[in-house]
Amino acid sequence: MLHPDLDAKGQHLAQFRKSMKKFNTTADNSFSVVGHSKPYSFGRLNNDIIVLLSSLGVTDAALLAKQQEYFEWISGASKDPVKALDFLACLESFQLAERALLEGVESDKVKAEIKKLQNMEVVGSRNAQTNKFKSRMIIHKSRRLYGVCDPFQVLQEGEVHIRITVSRKGHTTPIHGDVIIVRNPCLHPGMSILPTASQTITNVFR
Repeated sequence: MLHPDLDAKGQHLAQFRKSMKKFNTTADNSFSVVGHSKPYSFGRLNNDIIVLLSSLGVTDAALLAKQQEYFEWISGASKDPVKALDFLACLESFQLAERALLEGVESDKVKAEIKKLQNMEVVGSRNAQTNKFKSRMIIHKSRRLYGVCDPFQVLQEGEVHIRITVSRKGHTTPIHGDVIIVRNPCLHPGMSILPTASQTITNVFR
């Protein structure tokens, strides 16, 4: 998006490839914003990503342990104020999180709302049509991000620069190590891992 050479000419503010056009919006083909990045938008592990991770060597034991940790986190949201605020923030239920902070998780109304969200999160693990289990667990050490190109080729092949918002620290780039970048749908471990769209970035299995 940000390219000094384009800005210097004063003609263009952004450059797009033909493959980046996914749908039509208006008759005059105007530029439309349909989404934007959010500070705390966490990624989820779904069945497709788990198949990919398994093919890359992540053990079943590690995946099952992560799933158990996820269910325990959901269960603790109705008992522990810290887990409750974390749970509600991950689901973007910020108004309820504010009420839980002011009224406490012991409040009958707050507890009932949290219980409803807990049930929805658990029920969401089963396909309503086939009744088969599907994984969709939230990963705390992850973010859903919008990827942009590197026009000056500062990064080496296989490198990414990640800029996320961290609580009480603002915008920062805290990760200096291996990360996993996933683009859905993706079932082939050999596909490109460079970010080209809204994707999940995680270092949870380090």
